[in-house]
Amino acid sequence: MGGFVWLLLLPTISADSPERELIHKVVLFGILVVVPLGISLVGPHNEQTLAIYRLGLFAQPVAALLAVASFFFETGPLAASLSSAWLVFSLLVALFGLARLKSRGFYPLAELSIDAGLLYLTVAGVWLVIYRLGIQPFDYGETIILLTVVHFHFAGFAAPIIAGMNGRVLRERKHPQKIFAASVFGIVAAMPLVAAGITFSPWLGLIGTLILAAGLVLLAVLTVGWVMSALPLGKRLLLGVGAVSSCTAMVLACLYAYSLATKTLILNIPTMAMTHGLLNAFGFVTCNLIAWTTFRSKTVPSDL
Repeated sequence: MGGFVWLLLLPTISADSPERELIHKVVLFGILVVVPLGISLVGPHNEQTLAIYRLGLFAQPVAALLAVASFFFETGPLAASLSSAWLVFSLLVALFGLARLKSRGFYPLAELSIDAGLLYLTVAGVWLVIYRLGIQPFDYGETIILLTVVHFHFAGFAAPIIAGMNGRVLRERKHPQKIFAASVFGIVAAMPLVAAGITFSPWLGLIGTLILAAGLVLLAVLTVGWVMSALPLGKRLLLGVGAVSSCTAMVLACLYAYSLATKTLILNIPTMAMTHGLLNAFGFVTCNLIAWTTFRSKTVPSDL
C-alpha cells in the first residue's frame, strides 16, 4: 500500500495540466486497485473457468505494472507497447466472462451482470492503448479518450459487478425483482449508447446517460431498501456512501450530457473530472468493492 501511495504522488510525464494529472491517477487507481478487487469478487465456479481465472491472476500484476509504466513515457509506440499488456489481460478477463456465460447461460441475472462487467473491461484496454499511442480517432481530443478509459474501468467494469454482488444478496431476500432487472438492463445497456453518443450524436449520449442514471438510481434504492439490512453495520455505511455518491454523480453526468446535446455550458470537463469522476470512482465504486470484498464468502451463490 505504501508503494501505491508513493506511485500516486509521482507526476506522470504525459500530463500537461493538473486536471490531466488527476485523471491519470484515477486510471492508475483503476488498474492497480479497482480491477483486482472486482475480479476477486467473481471467482471461478467450475474447472473450465478455474484455468482461465488462475491464468488471469498470474498475468494481472505483470500487465498492471507495464500499463502503469507506460504513463512515465511520452505517448508513442513505446508507451503503447507497454500498455498493450493491459489490453491482453483485459481480453483474458473477457474470455473468463464468456466461459462463465457459456457454462451457465443467461441466468441468474446477477451473474449475467457480472459477466457484462468482465467483457466491458476490454473496451478500457483498447482505449488505453489508443491513448498511450497518442492518436485521436474520430477527431476525439486526448482528454475525451482518457475519460473513456476511466469510464470503462469504473462504470463499464465495476458497476455491473457491483450490481451483480447486490443481486446475489437479493436472491435470498424478498424484493421487487422487476426493479433489479431494470437496474441491470440500464447499467449494462447504457454503455454502448454512451459510446455512440461520443461518436455519432450527443443526443444518443444523453439517452445513454439517462438510462445509466436510472439503472444506478434503481440499484441505490435496492441497496438501501433491501441489501443493507442483510449486512453488518460497517458495510452498511460503505454501501450507503456508495448509493449517495452514485446518485449525485449521475445527476452531474446528466447535466453534462444535456449541456453537450443542447450546446449549453453547464459543466465543463475539468469540473466533471473533479466532481462526477471522483464521486463515481471513490464514493461509489471503491466503497462498494471494499464492502463486498470483505463479505464475499457469504454472497457467492452455491448453485454456480
